[in-house]
Amino acid sequence: MELGERKQRVLAAIIEAYILSGEPVGSKTVVEKLDNAVSSATIRNEMAELSALGYLEQPHTSAGRVPTAQAFRLYIDKLMKRRRLGEDAQRELDDMLKSSASDPERLIEEASQALAASTGCAAVTTTPDQQGTAIRRIEVMRVSPRSAVLLLMTSAGVLRSRMCRFDFEVEGELLQKLGGALSEAFVGLPLTGVGLPQVQGLLVSLGEYGLSCAPALTAFYELVHEAAEADVMLSGQLNLLRHPDYQLDRARSLLDFLARRELLVDMLAAHPGGLRVVLGNESHRPELDGSSIIVTRYLLGDGADGSIGIIGPLRMDYAAAIPRLEYIAKTVGRLLTEMLDNMDHDE
Repeated sequence: MELGERKQRVLAAIIEAYILSGEPVGSKTVVEKLDNAVSSATIRNEMAELSALGYLEQPHTSAGRVPTAQAFRLYIDKLMKRRRLGEDAQRELDDMLKSSASDPERLIEEASQALAASTGCAAVTTTPDQQGTAIRRIEVMRVSPRSAVLLLMTSAGVLRSRMCRFDFEVEGELLQKLGGALSEAFVGLPLTGVGLPQVQGLLVSLGEYGLSCAPALTAFYELVHEAAEADVMLSGQLNLLRHPDYQLDRARSLLDFLARRELLVDMLAAHPGGLRVVLGNESHRPELDGSSIIVTRYLLGDGADGSIGIIGPLRMDYAAAIPRLEYIAKTVGRLLTEMLDNMDHDE
């Protein structure tokens, strides 16, 4: 059923009052928010009809009403007026991200922390989708007589490293030859193009050095597969404990869910494209009942992208949070693109 204009105004007023106070909203509050343009009796009638339609519910201990998830859905999709993110807020967010403007992964981590700090919610970010990205650089460095570290950088700026141990004292000449062979064989290839047959083929092509390099080649293969998986940064989990909306059991269940990074990746991947607001049981995760997720993508110039989002109570200030999320996503995409362009120019 399509709500009339007055019902929409009443419902928006109730939701906005509830977001601010967290308390059931009475007709007197709604009258004040509508500048006394409608009588209390009319507001009470409208609230009763909105309750019958499933948009409001009445706690048994209160004469006021609280909005349901159905009401928040209508509010977000149609009734909400987004607030403009002011220049001071933009500068504050820029300052939070500025210190990591030369390290892609640090930038993504800082973005998560900035979003959590500025919204009072938990924030989650992922590194760019690596499935279509290529290997940019491979290095093999000796760190002790019997160990070396392999460094792998992707075209999306993601850096991964892995320690490799040998059963003998490894010479710098061997590691130099190995690094050159790996670079020649794999730099420029997509991560998904590096399979076990290709790595085994390199072992054969190394000839007399092949068996000696086997531990390093195994470590390289594992490193490539690790780099192809999105990494998740989570910040501000303890912010959730400060929200009165979360009772102890619900907070514990939510925090346990957030600690399972693979579930977060799957959840974010289920919402591709532009901005999405997922309310409560729309996520089909019981741990997220009573919570909301706002997620969007940040885009790199080469077409790669990653996720960035906010997790908080259903009673979230969406009109303020969404512009902050969108601004940070846009800034992260721009800064990452600039970093990768600078890397290309330096090579």
